[in-house]
Amino acid sequence: MSSHRNVSSTALVIAGCVVLSGCPLRSPTGVAIGTPHDVLVVQGNNQSVQAGRALAAPVVLRVVDAQGRGLVKQVISLVVTAGGGAADPVTSTTDSTGETRVKWTLGTEGRVQALVATVSTVGSVIISANATFPVQILVAQGDGQSAKIVTALKNDVVVRVTGVGNIPMIGIPVTFSVKAGGGGLSPQSGVTNALGELSTKWTMGASAGSNAIVASSGDLPSVTVNATATP
Repeated sequence: MSSHRNVSSTALVIAGCVVLSGCPLRSPTGVAIGTPHDVLVVQGNNQSVQAGRALAAPVVLRVVDAQGRGLVKQVISLVVTAGGGAADPVTSTTDSTGETRVKWTLGTEGRVQALVATVSTVGSVIISANATFPVQILVAQGDGQSAKIVTALKNDVVVRVTGVGNIPMIGIPVTFSVKAGGGGLSPQSGVTNALGELSTKWTMGASAGSNAIVASSGDLPSVTVNATATP
C-alpha cells in the first residue's frame, strides 16, 4: 500500500505548505496577496491652476497589494486639508485596474493646497497643488490714441489681469472709470475672459485735450490709460 497521503484537489501546495482553497495566498513578505497594501498617486500631483478653478488633469489614485497589483472595489475617502476648495467625489471606489479619478477644484484660501486620500485599511497619501492669484493689471491695447470730441476711439481699450509668470487670470472683476476729460465707457465693468482680458469702448469728452481712464480690480494696483480728444 502506498505511503503517500492523498491531498484534496481543492488544496494548493506552496513552498512546502498546504493551503486549503479559500485561504489567502501569501507573498514572500507574508502579506496576503489581494489584500490592500498601499495607495498611490498615479497622476495629478503638484499641478498649478488659478485659485477657485479645477485642475487641468484629474487626480488618479491606485490601491495595490504587496505585489503592486491594482485592487478592485477599494473605497478611498478624500478630504481637502489646505486651501479650501473641493474634491469630487469625496468618496470613490476603485475600478477593475485598481484606479479611481478625482476632480479637484482649488480653493481661494492660500497658495498651498492639499488633498488627503485615505484607504481605511492601508493609510493615507497627500496630493499637493499650487493656487495662483492675480498680481497685476496691464494695458494690452488702446493707450495713447486720439479721436474727435464726443467720438469713440477707433480701438477698444483692453486690459489684462495676470498672475505670477504672466499667467492669464480668468473671471476677475475689473472696473473702468473716467479720470479726466469726461466722456463715457461701455461697459464700465465686467470680468476677464479666457485670455485674462476685458475690453471697453471709450468715447472722448466734449472738450478738446487730455482724457484719461482708470482700470482697477480689488487690491491690485490700478492702471491709467490716456487719450487725446481733438476739435
